[in-house]
Amino acid sequence: MTVEYVAASGSRTVRTLSPFELDPSYLEAWCHLRDAERVFTLSRIHGVMPT
Repeated sequence: MTVEYVAASGSRTVRTLSPFELDPSYLEAWCHLRDAERVFTLSRIHGVMPT
């Protein structure tokens, strides 16, 4: 999936993710932009597009 993510600093990025685990507040996923496993706050994801 591809998401538009807004960081705590307010900067926006478009990231391609391979999800691992979803809980009520967070998404744990492989971030292809950073080439690393990351945890994303769901409230900061502002758009989701299929890849």
